[in-house]
Amino acid sequence: MDSQLYIVINANFPLGQIISKRLAQKGNTVVYLADNEQDGYAIAADEPRVRYRYCQPFNRIMIADEFDWATSNVASVDGVVVLVSESTIDQLKMPLDETYFASLRANTSGTVDELTLTYVIVPDKSEDASDALKALHLKLCQLAHSNKSVHKGLKVNHVVIGGDQYTQGSKCADVATDASDLIHYLCSEHAKAVRHQAFYFGDLIDK
Repeated sequence: MDSQLYIVINANFPLGQIISKRLAQKGNTVVYLADNEQDGYAIAADEPRVRYRYCQPFNRIMIADEFDWATSNVASVDGVVVLVSESTIDQLKMPLDETYFASLRANTSGTVDELTLTYVIVPDKSEDASDALKALHLKLCQLAHSNKSVHKGLKVNHVVIGGDQYTQGSKCADVATDASDLIHYLCSEHAKAVRHQAFYFGDLIDK
């Protein structure tokens, strides 16, 4: 697959850090946006294809500025990955919604024909998190069949991580590798027809 430029917006989840590194290890360039400078610079030092930029993860003005910076100083942005926690989703609406990214793409010169937007949804630490995420996944699947708000030039998919044990600890790296493989595929020429799909990662078998 061809090299791509990704912007990863991470609200300080370990999973997002590893996904960024895995995407870079595939030969892609990653602009990593987060407000934890220590972790951000550590990732960039460990993986030269990652460029860390300080950014508050839900600050729309800052993200727009970094989108412009990436387009002007690196290349056209092929894909955006947004990590969000389940509790920040309101009635299936993401804290950074599709309309916002469609506007970013429309207002930025030199953009690609179609921007791939992937939401990675991580669980909150609670006993019923797994059931809540399964219910969310089913709702997102239904949305895929009735989506009326398709923005031109924007391809959207969702990846739901089914348990907090997959977002940290020993299983996190395996899940991040699988997630980055999927994200890279969704952004490729081979997945033009894959849009508004919801993927569920769960029940990882211990080796």
